[in-house]
Amino acid sequence: MNTSHHSRTLVPWSSEIRNETALVCIPWAGAGATPFRAWGPVVGDAADVYGVRLAGRESRQTEPPGTVLADTVAELVREVTALGVPRVALFGHCSGALLAFELAHALGRADGAPEVAHLLVASQLPPRAFAEAAAVTSDDDLARFVPEDLRSEPELLELLLPILSADMRLVSDYGHAATAPLAARLTVVYGAADEHLDRAAVDGWRAETTGAAELREVAGADHLFGGAAWPALAGCVRDALG
Repeated sequence: MNTSHHSRTLVPWSSEIRNETALVCIPWAGAGATPFRAWGPVVGDAADVYGVRLAGRESRQTEPPGTVLADTVAELVREVTALGVPRVALFGHCSGALLAFELAHALGRADGAPEVAHLLVASQLPPRAFAEAAAVTSDDDLARFVPEDLRSEPELLELLLPILSADMRLVSDYGHAATAPLAARLTVVYGAADEHLDRAAVDGWRAETTGAAELREVAGADHLFGGAAWPALAGCVRDALG
């Protein structure tokens, strides 16, 4: 693997780069790589953890956020391939799940890209169902993608909403392509206290792979896996990786 590769987009959160599998974690709309810092110690014995930091957030705050899904996926293909690992597992949360899904397909088409061994998604409708769902448009709707403890901070919300809006534009006109299913293993995670999704709503993900597929429920977790549910989600991902 290429341990010397430096990336603005992929932030390493494992204490050591020691595995032949990288876990690339794509956050929900408006978030950056930092939430996955705590995952390194939990997952690091199974895969090296990288958080995705897209333009417009954290240390890339001065860069305009991307609004074209294909361009963002192409950037991630370049960065993931440059890691030099033979295998990757992709995790995507909420809107990040759609990015992870499209990235899995794109890596499968790219020369020299690592094998996608596992796709893990959380808090998202299956791609076909998402493409048919109503778009999120108002600031009130966007605010639901902000962790509850930050919603009462108007100045912070003012900073976050433009990034949220850009992220939602990435997937607002999402169309599910009639491509062959993935061959990777698939794990779909949802929160037992999610007001927007339940087991029946996410079951359609199974059709997106010919590999093994499983659904996992996390007790007490809401849509964003806030509070104690966030480390519980990390543990669920670690268990799924085997």
